Amino acid sequence: MVGRPRETFKMETNFEGLIQLLARHLYADPDVFVRELIQNAHDSIILRQSESEDVSGRIEIEVHPKDGMLIFRDNGIGMDEDDIKKFLSVIGSTGTGSLGRKLQAEGREAAFELIGQFGIGMLSAFVVATKVVVRTRKSAAAGALAWHNSGSTTCELYDDDKPGVGTEVILHVGPEHGYLVDSRRITETVIRYCDFIRFPINVDGKGPVNAMDAPWHRDVWHSPSEKLEAYRQYLGRRYHNETPLTVIPIDIEGECRARGALYISDRNLPDLDTTGVVDIFVRRMFVRADDVDLLPPWAKFVRGLVDSPDLLPTAARDNVQRTHSTFAFLREQLGRLIVEHLADLARNERNTFVHINLWHHYHLKGMALVHDDFFAQVADLLLFETNRNLMSLEEYLTKNAPRPETGNKAPIYYFAFAGAAAQFYRLADATGWCVINAGAEFDEALLEKYSMYNAGRVWLQRLDATDDPAIFQRLSREEEESFRQLEANAEWALRRAGVTNIDVRMRRFAPPELPAVIILTPESEAELKLRDIVIQPWFRSQLEDVANEALERSRTRPVYLQLNATNPLVRELALLNREPVAQELTYAMYTSAVLYSRNLLTHDNAEAIHRQFLRLCGRVMGQHNDLAGLRDTVERERREALALRESHAALVARRPPHVLLFMITPFSEEYAVLEQAVRRVFEREPYFFEVMLARDHTYKPGLLDNVREHMGRAHGFIAEISDLNPNVMLELGATMFTGDDRPIFSLRHQNARQEVPSDLKEKLYIPYGSPSDGVEELAAAIRRAVERDGQSSHEGIGRLVAARSRRHLSATLLRSLDVRLTDAEVSALRRICTTVEDLLTQDQAALAERTGLRPYKVNAICEMIRELADGA
Repeated sequence: MVGRPRETFKMETNFEGLIQLLARHLYADPDVFVRELIQNAHDSIILRQSESEDVSGRIEIEVHPKDGMLIFRDNGIGMDEDDIKKFLSVIGSTGTGSLGRKLQAEGREAAFELIGQFGIGMLSAFVVATKVVVRTRKSAAAGALAWHNSGSTTCELYDDDKPGVGTEVILHVGPEHGYLVDSRRITETVIRYCDFIRFPINVDGKGPVNAMDAPWHRDVWHSPSEKLEAYRQYLGRRYHNETPLTVIPIDIEGECRARGALYISDRNLPDLDTTGVVDIFVRRMFVRADDVDLLPPWAKFVRGLVDSPDLLPTAARDNVQRTHSTFAFLREQLGRLIVEHLADLARNERNTFVHINLWHHYHLKGMALVHDDFFAQVADLLLFETNRNLMSLEEYLTKNAPRPETGNKAPIYYFAFAGAAAQFYRLADATGWCVINAGAEFDEALLEKYSMYNAGRVWLQRLDATDDPAIFQRLSREEEESFRQLEANAEWALRRAGVTNIDVRMRRFAPPELPAVIILTPESEAELKLRDIVIQPWFRSQLEDVANEALERSRTRPVYLQLNATNPLVRELALLNREPVAQELTYAMYTSAVLYSRNLLTHDNAEAIHRQFLRLCGRVMGQHNDLAGLRDTVERERREALALRESHAALVARRPPHVLLFMITPFSEEYAVLEQAVRRVFEREPYFFEVMLARDHTYKPGLLDNVREHMGRAHGFIAEISDLNPNVMLELGATMFTGDDRPIFSLRHQNARQEVPSDLKEKLYIPYGSPSDGVEELAAAIRRAVERDGQSSHEGIGRLVAARSRRHLSATLLRSLDVRLTDAEVSALRRICTTVEDLLTQDQAALAERTGLRPYKVNAICEMIRELADGA
């Protein structure tokens, strides 16, 4: 039961506590008093200018660190006693608000420049001050007044001698806030909150420290480029840690007016939880930094600054009222500006648009995927990587011919893993298709969404999970049969290598240089994605066992190895059976396809590739060792050959200018007559050779060394091989081992019984009767074998004749002359004259004197020799 009240009384308040409570809890930042006092000064100047347009406003701040005092001074309208009592001394009463409403009713422009609304700005001074003194003189007032308050219900009003119109606020800052009494800090605070206040603000006589106007406060520009450059420079100074990729000027009219600038930053943004942010100004006064709600939720890559006279600040002036219709209107208009700007860049500044796509791919496409309204605006403009550079879907749809089997829809060919780019770019280039690399985040989902939104005109085809006959052509039945065994052998080889989930298929595709391609089934692709999820640290342990079980089952799902029937290596491989080299080549083609499509490089594949790599390393090392051994052998033989060549060259240099035949016979008197017959044939005309046996001259003391020296000096060889005498065959073999083209002649009598070695049958074979035959008979047999019609008929002898530069003057030749010569005379002549040319160029008298021969003999010998030489 309520009944009549027992007593009625008023509630009481602790006024001092209320002031301190409001001051300390309404304003979170102690610096905010600077903003509030400058705002009051600004509004005071605006009100004075509404009465007198010739007033130039100014605001001054003095900092007195030693006294712990700050002074704010303006030349605004000032206050009289009535104003002080009605507005300054009453919390919540605002002269600015009252006069503003009056001016607005009168249609005065100044009403829209006033900032203050709530009449509580002076409270901010008590956040830091223990005492506040306001000295003020109103225009047309008789004198000045001073209002004193120490944060209590008691305030004092004094007459004052302030000289000019305006107001001066003196703060006696408490010791706990003494750090605020600092010129640099005050200057930074002015710039932060009041940079756009359009009256100059000086600090300690320096300034103005505020910009007063930003580029968007300027109405006239010489050109759009000048305007954009001014915006860019300002944003670069204000947000000095970032460089704008593009600038979006704000000039919005309507329900909520706004100016300012947005920009797309060059800073990479880490994830989709990042938000776009703007700094909010209301009527040029800073209100809030890094606001996350004024931009549309998809504009995560946008930064900027918005100044609106129509947004409604909160009482603390550190935020704006978000439920008011002006806030929603402005957010919608900002979204429209961003989309229109991106569309303009896509069409008119492609390089900038490409740069933005590359820098903010994640957010542009992520937001298009999440927000349908943004998708509808930008889907055709977003850039995708293709085998023909970056291009928008709008441009891409013009690149490929429509597919009749799809109702002539425009095809979108893509592959889903970036690692497969090299493989599918080659396939697409060879086929003449333009293909999209949809391996980046959101790309595949965006293409699927795009095809769903445009189902009537677009057909989506994923190349790395399809066996499209347009790119992987089928073989004829006959060709299939010819490659059937290769398919079976390849699967067998891969299973032996541990690859159990592979199906090998023969196809024909371009380019022919590409031997193999791996194609996924839809199930295997999903399991690849599941594998990537399982390894993420956030994956819940409860689901891990289920996922791992699914992945284990995936090992049995097939992937397809498409072998290229036009590839030369594949065609050669088809001719091999299950030989080791065929197994290695098969696995090499598989691993090349895996490496060419890096997304397939699973743990199992990596292990198998590793094993093959080690096998190949072992084979390479074995071949290296074999090659090293061969190199050593070749080098040793090269050195030996070089030594032989050098030795041979030295021997060749020692060969006489006339032809020397080295004769090889058994050590037996049985062949003495044969030796004479050989000399009679070759040492006389027409050959003029020298025939020498090892016993004729000793060049070196050792038997073998002496024989080797004889062989080296000889131009040709003649050997008696009837009995295949071991010494003869040894020396003959040594002559053949030299490897040069010096001719070798073999003598063999008719009674010889042993078969002649096949390599000697190819040489000049000279048969004769018997070693016991007479010299003339043996000589005639030799001539019959080597001559025809008195001329040499053997190529080897012909070469010797052609190669001689001198003709040997042998004892056999001298004794055949019609001049009787003693052995001593023959020896005397041969000591002086080795060759026919030596003899014929000698002075005959001198030769006679030197040899002791009578001059007539010398003359006769020379004439006979000349006649023989001329007739040869």
